[in-house]
Amino acid sequence: MSINNIKNRLKKTSKQDNTWIERAKYRKENRAWLDISFAIAVKVMSALKENKTENIFPKTQKELAEAMICSPQYVNKLLKGAENLQLETIVKIEEILNIRLIEVPEFQTTIKVEIEKYISYNKPEELVNIDLNPSNYEALLGSYFYETEPDSGLKLVA
Repeated sequence: MSINNIKNRLKKTSKQDNTWIERAKYRKENRAWLDISFAIAVKVMSALKENKTENIFPKTQKELAEAMICSPQYVNKLLKGAENLQLETIVKIEEILNIRLIEVPEFQTTIKVEIEKYISYNKPEELVNIDLNPSNYEALLGSYFYETEPDSGLKLVA
C-alpha cells in the first residue's frame, strides 16, 4: 500500500473533532459568570483544605455534599468552576463553610439635593394667553416670577 493510499484512507475513516469550537464560543460568551464560578470553586476548595488541616466538618467533598443534602457528583460539578450557581446554593455553602463567597455593597438611602438660584421673571403689565398644551414653556415662565418662601421653597406668583 502506498503512502497516498494510507493518507486517503485515514482521511475517510478518521473523525474530526469540531466540538472545541463550540466550547470556545461558549466560554467566550459566558466568561463573566464562568470567572466568578471558578473563583468561588477555588475559595470553597481552599476552605475544605483548611477544614481538613484543622479537622473541622466538612473537610471533604463528600462531607460537603452531605451537609448540603445533595449528591457528591453535584459538589464535584460545582468545584470544577463551570456551574452557574444560584444564590440559594451560594448562601448554603457560605453557611456550611462559614466563609463569604459574594460581597454585596450595602444599600444607602441618602438623597443629595442641590438647590440652585432661579432667575426672576417679572411681566406684571402683560396679559398672559397660553393654550392648555403650551409648546413654548419659556413664554409661560416669562409671564410669572418666582419668589422664595422660607417654609415652602419656591412659590409661583402670577
